[in-house]
Amino acid sequence: MSVPVYVLNMRGEPLMPCGQHKARRLLRDKKAKIVNYDPFTIQLKIATGETKQDITLGVDAGSKTVGISASTEKKELYASETQLRNDIVDLIATKAQFRRARRNRKTRYRQARFLNRKKNKGWLAPSIRHKISSHLKLVASVHKILPITKVVVETAAFDTQLLKNPDISGDAYQKGDQLGFWNTREYVLFRDNHQCQHCKGKSKDRILNVHHIESRKIGGDAPNNLVTLCETCHDKHHSGKIDLKVKRGAGFKDAAFMGIMRWSFYECLKTLYDNVSMTFGFVTKNTRIRNDII
Repeated sequence: MSVPVYVLNMRGEPLMPCGQHKARRLLRDKKAKIVNYDPFTIQLKIATGETKQDITLGVDAGSKTVGISASTEKKELYASETQLRNDIVDLIATKAQFRRARRNRKTRYRQARFLNRKKNKGWLAPSIRHKISSHLKLVASVHKILPITKVVVETAAFDTQLLKNPDISGDAYQKGDQLGFWNTREYVLFRDNHQCQHCKGKSKDRILNVHHIESRKIGGDAPNNLVTLCETCHDKHHSGKIDLKVKRGAGFKDAAFMGIMRWSFYECLKTLYDNVSMTFGFVTKNTRIRNDII
């Protein structure tokens, strides 16, 4: 399949792409110049007709990967798949850790400020803001090289409680796993039957600790990231003498992210571009099946 060459007019506005043979001829005759190599883009030095076709830009939004495809009714003109950064949570947690340590060293007299901090309306976590901005940058990059007439965003709506319990209904949505427990630690100990999940009580150590399977900075304090260990196994693990064979339970961070992010991303797109619409994954899947597209 021939790779298209993207074309800009003399004002730097995108036109319909051309073939490689025509692009070489324009460059050879000094009627165009190269402005970008990836993707390969040329800019005309002469005035020319600017006939354009309707181009739909499809955006498959995601928490880890963003898929983008721009096409006319007959041909795909652009396609990309981009991996997003997933280290923002860890970086923010590390920054907060250093900040707290610095305050303890140098400004111990300072009063706690957790009561007089206020989040503005519409506040989003830095990790979510970063991913939304990454989506917007990718969409903007395609608008720079193609005359997009319509943007369609594909998202997914997740019911995280239904994912955990397929039989949930009614007021059960208001009763989480930790209902009736004083705190998360108490719930984890009860869930694990007050037994070390590594030695299963063989160490005879009656002191139980709640251990983070993944680092607290990236895994958080959710119950699926916590496991009960006796103090003996806990100390041996942290000293490198034993490896835990416990795996973290199913997480729904990506699903929660999509639930928060999709509307913010969609609203941002509507303020930047005309003719923006939203569709859902099951609609796309049904369309692909109907048209025999794998």
